[in-house]
Amino acid sequence: MPPRNIPRFELRRLFGLPLLSEEEEGAGAPAPLENELLFDLTGENPENRLFGRYGPGELRERLESSGLLAGLSERGYPDPVLRLSCADPSDQRICLYAGEENRDRLLLEARLQLAPFHPRRPIGPFTEESSFRMLVIHWLALSSPDGTFTVDRPRLPGQEKPGLGLLDQTIALLKAFSRELSVDGVLDVPDHFHTALFYSRAFRYLDPEAEGRFQAIARDLSGIPLVLASDAIREGCLVDRTTQAPIPWPVAEQVIALRGPLRRFLRSPSYREARNRALADHRFFVNWDLYKKSLALRDRP
Repeated sequence: MPPRNIPRFELRRLFGLPLLSEEEEGAGAPAPLENELLFDLTGENPENRLFGRYGPGELRERLESSGLLAGLSERGYPDPVLRLSCADPSDQRICLYAGEENRDRLLLEARLQLAPFHPRRPIGPFTEESSFRMLVIHWLALSSPDGTFTVDRPRLPGQEKPGLGLLDQTIALLKAFSRELSVDGVLDVPDHFHTALFYSRAFRYLDPEAEGRFQAIARDLSGIPLVLASDAIREGCLVDRTTQAPIPWPVAEQVIALRGPLRRFLRSPSYREARNRALADHRFFVNWDLYKKSLALRDRP
């Protein structure tokens, strides 16, 4: 992040504002608040608003519209406590708690950022110089403070509490933010196979080859319980059937493309063709002997 005393003028953002743009895609976005402009240009956020725009009242309206509040109420958590921590532009944090404000009563935690994104290498029509304004998900957790893991709903890798089953509503909330803030899309880099699988309801890998490879993993491991498949991949036990070599979980960007060249690319015939080639070319399996050895080492005192 640049020094606080040097304005960070993002002309792309300014040209996206309704008064400065005649693009049809920018039409209908709410006019920016003074605090939002201050946040966007300098990173300052004196009123602790999410992205300089949303205070607690505005945010509760969007939580309501997305269905999140209704979903929490149905699960026994009406009127959650909302806390915003938005001083750091790179860590815009939303937390919802079940009554008491502590980690044991956490219902939702989202750590977000509005940031330019550049592909790390050429992908389709894009180069390393291509730039997109994205809503970046650094961390997203939905958990039931009073829930317990069961045989039917076991603990997935990385989970501390059972989930709430409200991912679709959360994605609706992120889409609402993105439309109002005039970003090109939502971006996440899933750290587990099960996370990528859940996100794939709305997200696609930006790289069509990565999307095809992910779909091939999902296809070839579809008969394995998700908790085992995800844990085996985390332990390095996913094997490429062609090379017979274990492969690490591939790190790549999943996106929801909302407008412009990004959206057109993910809907293009060239994207589908590259994805389908990768899907047909890849075959995977889990090396269960290696997994058993990994478990033995992991469980050793």
